[in-house]
Amino acid sequence: MSDEDIVSDANISTMPLNDASQQADEGELVASQSVPDADLLTKNDLDNARNVWRQLLAQPLQAGDLVAVMAVAVVDGAFAAPVSSVAELAGEIGKVDNTAIVDQNGNLFPEGSELVPTTYVVPELYNELAKLLGVVGEPVMRVMVADQDGSLVLERYAPYFIIHTLSKGSVASRGNLHSKTAFLLSQTKTFRELMEVIQAHLFKNRPSTIRVWFITTENVEDLPSIIPTSVFINKVQYKKLVVPKVMNLTLQSQGIRSSRLHLVVEVMDKTTKRYPVDMALATTDLDLLDLKSVTTTGGNLGLSNLGNTCYMNSALQCLVHLPEINYYFFFDLYEKELNRSNPLGNKGEVAVAFSNLLHKLFDVGISTSYVTPREFKYTIGRYSSMFHGYQQQDSQEFLSWLLDALHEDLNRIQNKPYCEKPELKDEDVNNPQAVVDLANQCWQQHKLRNDSIIVDLFTGLYQSTLVCPTCDKKSITFDPFNDLTLPLPVNKKWYHEFTIVDLSGKYTDLPILKLEVELTKSSNFDDLLAYLSSFLKAPKEELFLFEIFRNFFYKNFQDFRSNSKFLPITELITDGDTVLVYIIPHNPEADIIVPVINVTQDEDKSYNIREAFGIPLFVVLDKETESNSFGTVRQKVEQAVKILSRVDLESKYSEIKGESHQRYYSAKDFPLLNKPELEDTVMVGDSTDSPGIATTSVSESSDDGYDSDISLAQPHLGASFGFEIKYYEETLTKHSQFRGMGSRFAHNSTPAGQSSFVSIPHSRPQFDSLPSLASKLPKLKRDYYHYPDYVANLKLKEKETEDEGVSDENEYVLVDRANEITPDDTNSDNHSLPDVDTDSDSNWDNVNTLFASVDQLSSVGPPVNDSDREVNSDAPSPQEASAEKPDNHVELINSKTTLFLDWDPEIFNSFFKDLEHQAWENLNSIPNPELAENKRQLALQQKSTVSLYDCFRNFSTPEVLGDQDLWYCPRCKEHRRATKTIQIWSTGDLLTIHLKRFQSARSFSDKISMVVDFPIEGLDMSEFVMSSEANNQDLIYDLVAVDNHYGGLGGGHYTASAMNFRDNKWYYFNDGRVTPIDDPKECITGAAYLLFYKKRSSTRFAGGDSVRELLNQGRAAFEAKLTSLKDLLLQVRGEIDEFNKQQAEIADASKKKEESSNSDDDDLYGDSESKAESNISTSEIPQPKATKKSRSPMAEQAMEFEFENQRKQRLISKDIDLPRSVNINLGYSSSVSNLASPNGSSDGEGDE
Repeated sequence: MSDEDIVSDANISTMPLNDASQQADEGELVASQSVPDADLLTKNDLDNARNVWRQLLAQPLQAGDLVAVMAVAVVDGAFAAPVSSVAELAGEIGKVDNTAIVDQNGNLFPEGSELVPTTYVVPELYNELAKLLGVVGEPVMRVMVADQDGSLVLERYAPYFIIHTLSKGSVASRGNLHSKTAFLLSQTKTFRELMEVIQAHLFKNRPSTIRVWFITTENVEDLPSIIPTSVFINKVQYKKLVVPKVMNLTLQSQGIRSSRLHLVVEVMDKTTKRYPVDMALATTDLDLLDLKSVTTTGGNLGLSNLGNTCYMNSALQCLVHLPEINYYFFFDLYEKELNRSNPLGNKGEVAVAFSNLLHKLFDVGISTSYVTPREFKYTIGRYSSMFHGYQQQDSQEFLSWLLDALHEDLNRIQNKPYCEKPELKDEDVNNPQAVVDLANQCWQQHKLRNDSIIVDLFTGLYQSTLVCPTCDKKSITFDPFNDLTLPLPVNKKWYHEFTIVDLSGKYTDLPILKLEVELTKSSNFDDLLAYLSSFLKAPKEELFLFEIFRNFFYKNFQDFRSNSKFLPITELITDGDTVLVYIIPHNPEADIIVPVINVTQDEDKSYNIREAFGIPLFVVLDKETESNSFGTVRQKVEQAVKILSRVDLESKYSEIKGESHQRYYSAKDFPLLNKPELEDTVMVGDSTDSPGIATTSVSESSDDGYDSDISLAQPHLGASFGFEIKYYEETLTKHSQFRGMGSRFAHNSTPAGQSSFVSIPHSRPQFDSLPSLASKLPKLKRDYYHYPDYVANLKLKEKETEDEGVSDENEYVLVDRANEITPDDTNSDNHSLPDVDTDSDSNWDNVNTLFASVDQLSSVGPPVNDSDREVNSDAPSPQEASAEKPDNHVELINSKTTLFLDWDPEIFNSFFKDLEHQAWENLNSIPNPELAENKRQLALQQKSTVSLYDCFRNFSTPEVLGDQDLWYCPRCKEHRRATKTIQIWSTGDLLTIHLKRFQSARSFSDKISMVVDFPIEGLDMSEFVMSSEANNQDLIYDLVAVDNHYGGLGGGHYTASAMNFRDNKWYYFNDGRVTPIDDPKECITGAAYLLFYKKRSSTRFAGGDSVRELLNQGRAAFEAKLTSLKDLLLQVRGEIDEFNKQQAEIADASKKKEESSNSDDDDLYGDSESKAESNISTSEIPQPKATKKSRSPMAEQAMEFEFENQRKQRLISKDIDLPRSVNINLGYSSSVSNLASPNGSSDGEGDE
């Protein structure tokens, strides 16, 4: 490294050692944009000035003197410029430009490479010229030193010291992210002054007892600012301790000249009065530093839980106790295979963190029973957001991620080639050799891109076979795996009990029954519909499924916005869901299906609220003829509700009504609503005849006696008897429509092409505030249907009128009718009034006139005669009035209507209150013999023991893909539900088996806690490995570790059981607690989650010849390293012994000198109080005096000439990586703050 590279630009803060008020005898250095001194121009002539300058230039220099570096042109010009006065000299030469002789970092250019030739002068001469000429920039000051042959030379570059400290333990601190402390110090300084500078930088105003080591090692520049004590002792090759006897010697005397030097500072512990290295050596038994001792001890330490990190601890304990993985990292073989440039890796940091943690777990010198994996957790959190926080995670997912991360960090392939996945030709799918060749090709391609210790030990191959159900196309592929996931051979069936509501009356014996359904857990909603249709023998188009909650709709599975098409049946319908299956015969083109909800008043009448009861029902109405007929709607719902009660509702209803009544009625049966002259005419109703054709008496009507909608009204029984029909038509706002997109109450609008769609309410309405369906009817029609109420109200009004002496209201009504229904109207071709609900525009005048006359029944007043109408020209004519009337063909029911039957409490009590009357409770079941037999077989299976071999056999069972996992057949050019079979083609020497205990879905998870009987020794995989090469291998595996999980998915706990190969004993690892296991069969429990097996081998290590050779080489290298380490520790111990010896000698000598001479002089380490503290530190930093005349080197250095050079000399190494602010002190010029500013002050302007 060249001298010019010692320092580089950085954010430097200096810390002067001496008092800032000390001033130079000869004057003050002039800096930064000074202007010529006008007084000199008048008081001194040029010759006198040059004589003074020659005397200063001729002063002899000694080692340690400070000089100012200037441009040669400025100095030569001052003596030789052809001018006649001092004033002309300033104009001829120009200002002293200090910025031209240094680079942008404030460093002098190397000799021979200077842009501006330089020389050096004494500071007094620099001041004279600076005052005369002016200055640009700050002075460039250096020290004169003697080189190796005794010649006096300029110290262009001072030694550069980089400070490291030791951590108290063996764990690196987060402080490593901070910058290193660094500074420059002249080689003429003593070691004592070096200590003072270190104290000032590290401890400010709180001096500590320290010990300093000079170090060097490979990659010394990569050492962190805080070094773990174990790393310092074991991995730093060269260490030299600064001993007390060199404190008064200069750095130069010990060969320290211009170079970069790394120092490690030890701080004495104030409690124990010991240094970190001393404490570490005290716990190190050098006799144990042999290969046999190291490789047969350790491995029984726990890992502390940092907060929900048991998933990590258990997997790590299993992994580090695999011998091949352990020795690979323990012997530091990973260092040679680190791939820091892999874009898929983690810059090698995960592998390094794993190795550091493994070393701590197998450190025989550790005094605690557990290790805290904080640094490892911090590292993995940086590269995986899943493991960044402290939430509970799945141990298998962590293991899978860790193996992949280690593989990529250790991948021996630096540049991965592109490889196209090979395919098997159709004619070769049944050729065994072609299949073998394909597998070998896939493995070789995998190795071209992936080659690491993880691949060597863990990776195997799956064989996946897909068969098209249509064309029998077979596709065979091979894929690598690191851990083998085995589903447990448990029940794969899904069971659920449905309520079947047969509204057709022809598919089941009773209208409401129970049916238990059995499907595979991979089934979907379409499979459920197919099963129900086949079992009930009902068309799928007539099946409608709804989830019910609190007697009301909760979810419509056939809503086109429902997620039914995308979720498995196990997630779509859970055990606690109440699902009703309705069989509703209908004509999708002509009918609408209307939901019907039954409500009644709560038993606690003080709250005046209504609640739904029973189950929702449906009625089917013809869109054209029945949806607008109130009487038909009433008849339909009366028939529908009969299935809700075990009481004979129809006979009971007739009993309550009393006398028998005819089925249909004519207008004459409603005398108070009928005129005498229209006695034989049906005045109001929905005619089934053509528009414009009047229907007369009932006797002339159709065969079944039905003439019009009014024929369904009963004069003796109102339409609200038993229950009142109310309705709800949901109008969704934009907000609720948007909200419905993701809610279970999805907005129900019929999609195009889906005719059999039932609309249910988006939300649960307030039952107490629903309007009556009859309120949609015109008043006259409404009075027909509620005739008893109308009669009662009319009598009440008559009584009120008699009491008030008012004329009979009917007279006015009759006059009014006579005025509006003229003889011309009655003598027209249509001599009887048409039904009000016909669509004939020609009849609207008469119909509206009739309603107008009826509406006036509620008014009291004289009839309006013709003369009155003529006077009041603004009054509308009958034709105009009728035009303003609303359309009497009101829409009663549409596809968005939901009907609510508000039951009279007395009637409700008669039909539904008692449990034995409720037909929706205590339902009978529809027999399902096949399901019963399957359940019996399942119960027998669950009582038997499940072995690991059963899991392997179940693993290779063919399965048909679901609708959401369709396979694209290249021959059919279509997506097909192919049959898929996965088999094990080959396995790694380390076999990790994941028992799939968690059945996770998007909305729920479940755990299977059954005990799987797995062998501790002798797992034979030959039956399950398909590769023909497996027949030539011994596929016997032995258990080495188990990762356990207790509890559920949300609140479980992970532990590990592992065999420690160091002592061949089993241990149970529960975070930081470790206990021995007497019998490894104790591991066979329902908590076993991950199984780690190792293939038996004739040699010690698994993984093949390459892994064995690698580990053996690492073992030999590690043995040599142990020998070197032992020598290194002996050397360190020798250094410390020498330090202690010298310290004791100096203390004894100082004590004897003090006793003999009673001198007050301090010994080498200060006064008696400071002796007790340290041989290095001082309680007070000395203040050297500026003795310019003596010119002794030490005195000259002490004076420092007050030029700390803080702004200009921002010195830092160009090579060192200092990410943050670095403190650098120019020790040889520590009194910069003493230098005067251009205006003559000494306030330390240059100190930033």
